[in-house]
Amino acid sequence: MRKVLIVEDDNILSKAVNAALVDNGFETLIAVDGEDALVKAKQFKPDLVLLDLLMPKKSGEEVLTVMKKDDELKDIPVLISTVKSDADSIARCTALGIKAYFIKAHYTLEEIVKEVKKVLK
Repeated sequence: MRKVLIVEDDNILSKAVNAALVDNGFETLIAVDGEDALVKAKQFKPDLVLLDLLMPKKSGEEVLTVMKKDDELKDIPVLISTVKSDADSIARCTALGIKAYFIKAHYTLEEIVKEVKKVLK
């Protein structure tokens, strides 16, 4: 079973994404802030991280930067799911090697699950 770490501080959204992924056969774990995300990424060893950028304690960009410098985490594919739609954020994340960038309001849960499946083929 493929494992996905959901990094999302919005409780309702994290539960919805979690349910959609579990319904599609994924094992999931939720992290509620950036520091929690890094700890859980090391412990859970996910096959993919679904990462929000606007997070308490450490931003998603900080989490992504730390992951890409860490030998244990650098090869884990990351999908960004955020409300930040500015070109600078997208460019910085793309430069760090993300697999996809979703603006939350523009995508359905089904589309996010489809992208997770595509990346983990």
